[in-house]
Amino acid sequence: MVTNTSAATSAALVTVRFGEFLREKNLINDEQWLAALAMHWSETPRRRFGDALVDLEILDSHVVEEAADVFHDGLDVVEVRLSA
Repeated sequence: MVTNTSAATSAALVTVRFGEFLREKNLINDEQWLAALAMHWSETPRRRFGDALVDLEILDSHVVEEAADVFHDGLDVVEVRLSA
């Protein structure tokens, strides 16, 4: 008996980050993505990527929230912020 293992070995989970998702949906361009990434990574604690887009006036907050709902497949996502 011969089994096909190529399908099983080639399947993998691929991480798609929110900024990449927004670029794929043409909600932001590469320049806007890089600007928001720079703001996100330059602060401690890290600013949420969506908040950076809003602060840079690239997207309105309601657009970010709607895109986040689609990104998370409409699941109820609970954000937990830990205080230092």
